[in-house]
Amino acid sequence: MSACLAPLITCEHAGRAVPPEYGPFFRGFEDLLASHRGFDAGALETARRLAAAIGAPVLATDVTRLLVDANRSEGHPGLYSEVTKPLPAKARQAIRDAYHRPHWQAVAAAVARLLEDGETVLHVASHSFVPRLGGVTRRCDVGFLYDPGRAAEKRFCLAWRDALAALAPELVLRRNHPYRGVADGLVTAFRRRFGERYLGVELEVNQRFALAGGAAFERINRLLAATLADVLGRDEVETTAPGPRVA
Repeated sequence: MSACLAPLITCEHAGRAVPPEYGPFFRGFEDLLASHRGFDAGALETARRLAAAIGAPVLATDVTRLLVDANRSEGHPGLYSEVTKPLPAKARQAIRDAYHRPHWQAVAAAVARLLEDGETVLHVASHSFVPRLGGVTRRCDVGFLYDPGRAAEKRFCLAWRDALAALAPELVLRRNHPYRGVADGLVTAFRRRFGERYLGVELEVNQRFALAGGAAFERINRLLAATLADVLGRDEVETTAPGPRVA
């Protein structure tokens, strides 16, 4: 592993758990909860495979994003769903304080510790996306999301994409797709907070693999884990940057 990159893996949409006290609010929303809106299918399994391959910690939250979205910043209009947005302000704040802020605080603390140790942090946030949305097929198997204005993130994602393409040329690999790498989210906020010694990457895997299960899902996870470990071990992806900015 590169001595200059300390990895951290997170998963913001790991499950669709509903805390018992909020169960009544989800009556009538059972189909929504069971859908892709409830959680990112396969994302936690992928996160764990990545972490095991590189010896990194995994920080995840398994409460459904329909309660509160752990990958949205406070104040973002998508922080609460149609299930919880109608609740009184105090109730929404209680949800945020119990199920949103702890994840952000835990990830921030992990990043800060690594920076204080003189490391450059590679934060990979594991996500997944549905194969079709709004009647449109998304022609992508794996997306690598990063800020195009940050050279180290771009260099790392290009190296990871190329390593994966070499092993599985049939896969459709895209950058900043199906979402923009600079859209609101945990890694976007942490880029501003922690500066150039923090590399934030969102990995988006097509849910067709998780939905198929079996050998297909095992293979994509194995390939992603192996290529991440490979790229982290290369000298050319090492970064040099000014000292850390810890908030």
